[in-house]
Amino acid sequence: MSKLQAGYGPEYWDKYGVYRTPVGFNLTLLVLLRPFFLWLVSALTWRPDLDLMSLFFHSKQHFFVAVMIASLALIPTVLFSLRRPTSSPKLASFWRHMRWPLLLAACLDLAWLGMQIVQAQYQFSFYLAIQAVLVSWVILYLLKSRYLTCFFGDWPEPENN
Repeated sequence: MSKLQAGYGPEYWDKYGVYRTPVGFNLTLLVLLRPFFLWLVSALTWRPDLDLMSLFFHSKQHFFVAVMIASLALIPTVLFSLRRPTSSPKLASFWRHMRWPLLLAACLDLAWLGMQIVQAQYQFSFYLAIQAVLVSWVILYLLKSRYLTCFFGDWPEPENN
């Protein structure tokens, strides 16, 4: 199927002739990689009176499990960063399947959040609730987005010098 048959015309293409990165994809990476971002932010703004990590993670074990789940999303993130004409065309075959590691990470993340909610005896936690809603949105987006299908099926052609 050509790009024009997919229903997304040239206004959706970047300067290399591949589909532009959807905003939802960037937000998906932000949600799935949040343990790494929280770790980075808490390390950069370290103050004894403000412990960001304890707001989101009840223990170190919870944090490490979240990092292991989020590490599944690092594979598509690295390939996304290599998505340019100077990269090997062999990576295109891997790029086509990168929706599945993201979906797996999101499903495991939602299951992990559900386990945390159960362990808290269903006491309301604003931070767990927000995370569960965001991860649910990510799962729906990964399953339902037609544009994301085209985005994952497209890889830049090598530059001819």
